[in-house]
Amino acid sequence: MSEEEAKELRSKICYGLALSDWRMLKEKSFRDEQVVTRHNGKVAILSASTLYHELYGNSREFIPIDGNQYFMPK
Repeated sequence: MSEEEAKELRSKICYGLALSDWRMLKEKSFRDEQVVTRHNGKVAILSASTLYHELYGNSREFIPIDGNQYFMPK
């Protein structure tokens, strides 16, 4: 596997993980559930809707930023 192929594979994996995390938080926030996460360096139980709004605002659509290794919602 070339370096370019490895980079593309890593990018696809990161995108898939970010997308699944976004979907999970979105669904849990609709059901008013809680999630276990790290917050300020400690393990915490937070409201999924609070965490969703803190991370993604009011975004209803997940769109990656072009030319960036990090994927963020629109």
